[in-house]
Amino acid sequence: MIKCVKTALLTCLLSGSLASAQDIHPLMSSTYWIKAGAFFAAHEFDASASESAAGNEREIDFEKTFALDDHPELFMAELGRQFGEKWGFGLQYFGSQRKANRVIEETFEWEDLTYNAGVSIRAGTEINIARLFFSREFLSGGRHSLRVGAGIHWLDLSASVAGEATLNDLSTEFRKSVVTASAPVPNIGAGYLFSPSKRWLLGVRADWLSADVSDISGRIWNVTGGANYQLTKNLGLGLNYQFFQIDGSTASSNWSGDIRTGFRGPFLYLTGAW
Repeated sequence: MIKCVKTALLTCLLSGSLASAQDIHPLMSSTYWIKAGAFFAAHEFDASASESAAGNEREIDFEKTFALDDHPELFMAELGRQFGEKWGFGLQYFGSQRKANRVIEETFEWEDLTYNAGVSIRAGTEINIARLFFSREFLSGGRHSLRVGAGIHWLDLSASVAGEATLNDLSTEFRKSVVTASAPVPNIGAGYLFSPSKRWLLGVRADWLSADVSDISGRIWNVTGGANYQLTKNLGLGLNYQFFQIDGSTASSNWSGDIRTGFRGPFLYLTGAW
């Protein structure tokens, strides 16, 4: 009799384990997944540029000085693959390109050029960011997953200023200055997922780096968190809050100066998992 009861209990436990394993969100159990949607970001871009490494030009707030759109709608996409029982990788991309014309209210310097108050300026910024991340699962409790790993952010940054400018207090004429910097920047990070049911998934992820790498030095944060609801077997709808920030300097041949830029805001997206 006792043996029969033990067998029945063991059967129930095994059945419960199998049921819970099948009762989790597809993004936790699928081999491939993809996200694509709109990033409604608050964007900031403060930078300085000098012709010489010893330049001490003050940082310029591009949104305030040139009236650039500080809440652009961006396209953001991610894709990933799980291989083996513990390993996976993800690739994320988003970018921003803005331009504006404005009569400036204050005199400023950019690449040793002086732009006086009252002149018309055409300014712009462009940022493209790609993130490749490899991770290993260290905690897996059916509904829980904790991953830790390392990866690379590829940063491609540029800023431009065009208008009537003075060089060394001598000649005043129309001048255009474009500065660019790009570099692969390694980072470490971790992410946690929790699936309370097969339709709901909660998650948070953070990447971080503070280093002097290639032509870019400083600190990078990339943090996101939110929820996803599974609509059908392969299609889901998610809402995350994304925060990305760079605070540092660049010393490339095309740009010597400081830069502080970032994005923060909601990311509404569709997911596919199979």
